[in-house]
This record gives sequence, C-alpha cells and structure tokens, in this order.
Amino acid sequence: MGVSKSFAKPYARALFELASDKIERGLWLHRLQVLDKVFQDPVIAKAATQQHSGRAIAWLKETLGDGIDDPTYALLALLLENKRLGSIPDIRAQFADLMVEMHGFGVLRVTTAVALTDEERAKTLTVFEKLFEQKLIPHYRVDPLIRGGVMGQVKDLVYDGSLKGSLEKMRGYLIR
Repeated sequence: MGVSKSFAKPYARALFELASDKIERGLWLHRLQVLDKVFQDPVIAKAATQQHSGRAIAWLKETLGDGIDDPTYALLALLLENKRLGSIPDIRAQFADLMVEMHGFGVLRVTTAVALTDEERAKTLTVFEKLFEQKLIPHYRVDPLIRGGVMGQVKDLVYDGSLKGSLEKMRGYLIR
C-alpha cells in the first residue's frame, strides 16, 4: 500500500462517518470527485501547496469562487495543513469503496499482465466472487510487471496467482 493510500483511509472513513445519510454521502463523493479533478491541474496544485494553508484557501476561494462549498474548503484546509493534498485521488477512491460496501458489495481490484476480454473479465469475476464469498464490484488494471496470471484483492485479502508472485515464493523456498 502506498503512503498516500495509507493516509487516505482515515480521511475517507471520517468523511463517511461524518455524513449522516446516503444523500450526504453522495454529496461528499461528488465533492471529492470535484477536488480530484481540480487538483489534477498542476498549476492549481503547485500554487496551493506552495503557500501557507490560510493563504492557499483564500487564493482558492478567489480562483474557484462558489464552485466549491464551505465544507469542502474546510477539508481542503485540513489537507493543506497536514500536507496531504496529494492524497485526494486516494481519499476519493477509498470513499467510493465505502459507498459500494454500504450497499452490500465488496470492491475487487484485479491486476493482470495483459488486458482481459469481456469474457475473461466475467469468468475472473465469477471465480473471485466464489473465492471471497460475496458479490463484488471489479476494478481492473494492467501491470506488465506481474509477468502473467492474475492478482485479486478485496480489502486486505489478497490472492496472488501471478507469475511474479509464484517466482518470489519459489525463490523464498530455495533460499531457506
């Protein structure tokens, strides 16, 4: 887990618990999506992080105006103060995962060495739903570094069926 992701979880959980109902949680998801989009602009991100948080918020309010509401500016101030502005994409993703879980689904992260066809995706999803014993919403990504096979993760449970993982296990056994 990357540093940004480990910082993102507590922020996402706090925002999720702060929201009192589904409507407010949906609003926070939208706010996080807006922030994610805004701070993808390197000019805005650089300008915001190179100032004291109070000045940065004042500058953002002047620049963005009413496009962002007060609760969102409060979150931004906290992130700026703690030097966590770069965690916004991960906070958004973690928050979205909590929304999915709230509806009774798990979030499955599938990594393969090559892109899967729709048929392969469907088969992979079926296998992982049986393995993890729950309905899952899949997120697929390609990482050629795993060399082959498939990796699946739901929360902290990881299934590593990659060639890279198998070779690392074999190496561990041979070293002992």
